[in-house]
Amino acid sequence: MNNETEVKQYSVGKIIGLWALVALPMAFFRFVLMPLLVPVASIHPGILYWLFMILGMIWQFVLSVLILRRELGGWSWEKLKKRLWLNHPVHPKTMKIYKLAYSFTITIIIYAFFFESSGLFSFIEEEINRLFPALAPESYTLIENLATPEFEGAWYLLGIALVSCLFNYLLGEELFFRGVLLPQMRGAFGKWDWAMNGVLFASYHLHKISEIPLFIVGSLFYGFLNAKYRSFWPSVLIHGGEAIPLLAAVTAVVLGLI
Repeated sequence: MNNETEVKQYSVGKIIGLWALVALPMAFFRFVLMPLLVPVASIHPGILYWLFMILGMIWQFVLSVLILRRELGGWSWEKLKKRLWLNHPVHPKTMKIYKLAYSFTITIIIYAFFFESSGLFSFIEEEINRLFPALAPESYTLIENLATPEFEGAWYLLGIALVSCLFNYLLGEELFFRGVLLPQMRGAFGKWDWAMNGVLFASYHLHKISEIPLFIVGSLFYGFLNAKYRSFWPSVLIHGGEAIPLLAAVTAVVLGLI
């Protein structure tokens, strides 16, 4: 019996339902809770917003644990390894370890940077914000606005950044979308499971709703190598590459270099 039949695949309805469980809290924090708390909270609104985003990602970790516990009936490394593809990439034809697949992440990282971070396509977000001003991000939602002298020497900021990276690029978003969801999406979406996973991941960013069109293009291939080579780790490298400039920038802010 092959791996596809050993794992009970999710239905489209279940996939969308699980997506909603992680997407809607982020939208609630952004559009409901923050406007209520900013006028009365003593904490810097940018820090408060960042903490709420981390809370949302921690919820993804908790939800993932609950799902895995229910599916696996107990914890064992072999069960988790098989369910989450916690192994090196495997060549689809030879079924042997294929570490060369890790090098393919470079192409996708460059691709994602070109669309998401190069600024060449920022006009899309700007036009959406112009047409729908209510969707435009508040200043406190932009992490670059924390690069101010008031945070010089604030080493707790680096601690927040480290926790954020842990749940963003490994235990939260990646665990939920590429660990829990992706291996269970083949039954609903066939060979396009990786593409639909990218669309779901992008559209989960309701807290950055005007950026979703760009995210859909930029993150489309995040799960491609995972699905092709049945390994959790390629997307961790692709997505986790964002942690390097973030941690460098936060360190520079704390040291008063920017």
